[in-house]
Formats: sequence, structure tokens, C-alpha cells
Amino acid sequence: MVVYLKKELFNQLLHFSQQMMPEEACGLIIGKSTSPNEELLASSFVPMRNCSTNPRIHFELDPAEMIPYLTNNQNPVMGLFHSHPTASAVPSAADLQTLWHTIPTHWILSLTNPDNPELVVYQIKKASSTGYHKLAFVIGQ
Repeated sequence: MVVYLKKELFNQLLHFSQQMMPEEACGLIIGKSTSPNEELLASSFVPMRNCSTNPRIHFELDPAEMIPYLTNNQNPVMGLFHSHPTASAVPSAADLQTLWHTIPTHWILSLTNPDNPELVVYQIKKASSTGYHKLAFVIGQ
């Protein structure tokens, strides 16, 4: 699976994450499948409120805030996004426990190096043991 996003979308993710510092930013990625071989095209970002009791090291989305987007078949949710202000772009144990594992992709933006923020897109699969693997992505014009 390859995920495609425009530079403008990457910049939106980065700007929102920087604004939310020192807390983790979070939201939904809207997009669609572009081909039968599971290429995904990310088209927009919906910022959401981080309702975690400890938002500096954890994110939690309000399900009531998500439902209108999760039930919109015209603009399907293809990704769950959050930032790691002080950690690498690797899923934490808490990230792997997400209840939203049916969302196709999980995006983590690390801001540990402000001059070179790192975005990584994952697919998280729930099974007897939860695992994750990186997905390829392309930032276009």
C-alpha cells in the first residue's frame, strides 16, 4: 500500500502540530482508494480536540466528534493522525491499544527535531498480538 499526499496537506499537519505544542495534536485524514492495489490518496485533514487527561504524552479523540466523519461515505476517513512532540514517530504501547484499528492508516508526526519533522504512516492490524509496519508515502506538489 502506498499513500499519496500533497505538500499542502503535509504543511497543514505540521502547522497544526506546532500550534498544539507542547501537547499532542490529533485529527482525521480524509481520502480515498485510487486503485484496486490499495493506493490511497489523502485529500484533507480534520483537526480534532485532544481530550486526553494527559495530552502532553497521549492523545484521545472524542468519539462523538468523530462520528459525523466516520459515517460520511462521500468523504471517507482513511487515516488517524497525531503528533509526538518529544518522541520519535514510532507507535507507543498506548498507540497500539487504539480502539480505532479499523481505520486504514495511522499517521505520526515527530517534532523532536524541529528543523526536520518526521512523518511516518503506518497500518496497524489487531490480532492475537498487535503489530505495525511502515507504509510508503509520497508527498507531491
